[in-house]
Amino acid sequence: MRIAGYRPRNNYLQRQLDRRWRQWLTWCAAGAAAMAVALGAFVGPRQAIVRLRYEIAQLKAEVAALERQRRSLQLELEAETSPHRLAAHARELNLAQVPPHRLLFLTATGELVGPPAGPSAPLVPATGVH
Repeated sequence: MRIAGYRPRNNYLQRQLDRRWRQWLTWCAAGAAAMAVALGAFVGPRQAIVRLRYEIAQLKAEVAALERQRRSLQLELEAETSPHRLAAHARELNLAQVPPHRLLFLTATGELVGPPAGPSAPLVPATGVH
């Protein structure tokens, strides 16, 4: 029932505060902590595995690059020390011509033999060669 112009004045009534909000907040904090622990237990190791895989991939790439560099340096060394190149640059390198009587040949059996005495003579085994 409403009486025109009448408004009750309940100033003397004070509403009590709901004290259950602390309990609700405690439950929320505990739930958040439990979720953090669960995520840490599952995500942490997975994250470490992913990080290690990236590191392994980077190291493999570095190893491949170093292998390519080693191969190119090996090819360069072989090219510089090839007999044809050394013969072409013998004068620049101050290399002396070896006399034919000091030449030795390696046979397929692994034996060192000296030069033939004549144009049609067979190769003779070398003696006293160190």
